[in-house]
Amino acid sequence: MEIIKITFDDPRYPKLLKEIPDFPKELYVWGNVDVLGHELLAMVGTRKPTDYGIKAATHLASSLGMGIGIVSGLAYGIDTIALSESYKNMPAVGVIGSGLDKESFYPKQNWNLAEKIVEAGGVVISEYPVGMKPLKHHFPARNRIIAGLAKALVVIEAGKKSGALITSQLALEYNRDVFALAGSIFDEKSKGTNKLINQGAQIIISVENIFEELDISRQISMGDSVSNLGENQVEDDTERLMLNILSSADYGLELDELAKLAELDTAKVSSTLTVMEIKGLVKKSDSGKYISTVSKVK
Repeated sequence: MEIIKITFDDPRYPKLLKEIPDFPKELYVWGNVDVLGHELLAMVGTRKPTDYGIKAATHLASSLGMGIGIVSGLAYGIDTIALSESYKNMPAVGVIGSGLDKESFYPKQNWNLAEKIVEAGGVVISEYPVGMKPLKHHFPARNRIIAGLAKALVVIEAGKKSGALITSQLALEYNRDVFALAGSIFDEKSKGTNKLINQGAQIIISVENIFEELDISRQISMGDSVSNLGENQVEDDTERLMLNILSSADYGLELDELAKLAELDTAKVSSTLTVMEIKGLVKKSDSGKYISTVSKVK
């Protein structure tokens, strides 16, 4: 791996990052440094998301990544989901609080994800040199880089005291737009995001409302038919078969009914439906029946 260092006066130093008062004097860069000059959207959240948070983060990161690069930390939870989904569509940016070498890299479990980001044309950066171990105070400092690099910030679940809230406050100080996912008033992991909305953050209604607010065009045109969008997201024959069966059922099908018609094992159908729900290809009605959200696909 090749790691380069860029300083504040280097033309490759990110312009948006220069605007913040506590900008890092130098950055260590692994990957495509040109990505730092692209338009970016930050996504952060709790390290231990709920099922709802996982589903929302997966859908948003995958969809937003069709129009803008995502920047996030490489922490567990929402950060990992954001980068894992987004780098497949657009070059992504990971920011860490340690040296970029494998021995210092933290968290070590995300080393493979970092490699995939770089291999896909993205970049992983740090303000700390090779050999620097992760120290506690590095992570609040890292958050300012995440907020400073992006034109806006999306927050998916955060407690009353969390790194995601620190990043949010920094983003507001840097005059960035902040979007937050509303959650249950009974859920500790939503207390921070609900408070942000109460303080003026924009509530996330849909992917489209984020694109519209930021005036960003998707790679997949919003004018495309729903069926075309669904076809782009269908990745295997099982999904294709199930969608075509559901599309022919006017009022949806229960899990067992779908498994019988598809002549598939119930466990296989259940796991596939979970993935399809995350993609937005199907939804589950209040009566427990699965309904296709797209037309038949070829």
